[in-house]
Amino acid sequence: MPTQEEAKKAEEVLHAGQFIHLGVPDEEEEGGLRMVQGRIDDLALRYLAIELDVEVKDFLSSPAAGTDIACAVTGDGCVYRFTVGFRGCSRLPVRQWFLERPETVSRIQMRQFVRVPLELPLAVKLPGDHGSMKNAADTTLVDISGGGLSFVSDEKVLLSAAIAVDIPELPGYGELKSGAKVKRCTPITTPTGRRIYHIGASFDDDFARAEQERLIQTVFELQRSYLQRGLRMPHIDHTHRHKA
Repeated sequence: MPTQEEAKKAEEVLHAGQFIHLGVPDEEEEGGLRMVQGRIDDLALRYLAIELDVEVKDFLSSPAAGTDIACAVTGDGCVYRFTVGFRGCSRLPVRQWFLERPETVSRIQMRQFVRVPLELPLAVKLPGDHGSMKNAADTTLVDISGGGLSFVSDEKVLLSAAIAVDIPELPGYGELKSGAKVKRCTPITTPTGRRIYHIGASFDDDFARAEQERLIQTVFELQRSYLQRGLRMPHIDHTHRHKA
């Protein structure tokens, strides 16, 4: 699906209480980003105050002053993106980051990338030997968008590997079955020290256009239901399901 980009004034888009995604350079992976979530708490003349939705240990690993932070907020059928410098952080117990305030943001029309966290049963077929696929295994959905999803896996999966996914009952949609290609495999450590993985995958090109449009609408309705009720987009801890 083509994307369109245009510049917008920051004051026309950003507002207090807005949910925001922050991409922080990952020290363990060159060129990678560690994703942090929060809400805009205040917009001052020269800075943004972001209330973070993170654990204390993650807050204590705040980036150095001057680090570029990639930011994104969602609109109606679009994503607003901007990159600004990190200025500092609050003292505990308050968990706030202070970022430079942008003058403009980029409005990007890419509806399929609006993603919502959703904890649902999912069956997945992972790659087997000699190009085959293993039998379907039950696991848990982490989040979903019009272009793909992510889920919990007990085993590492190679990038670009072909898999098959089946969500028996997606609210507002019904059963979703599709082939997919692995785009991301992120290791996660459970509270007991066990290693699991969050697998991100994009749907195959043969996922019918009509079905994708219906899925996009479903994702927006799920997102809208949270916002209309004044709720924070949920942060789901999937590690509790994989304790030893």
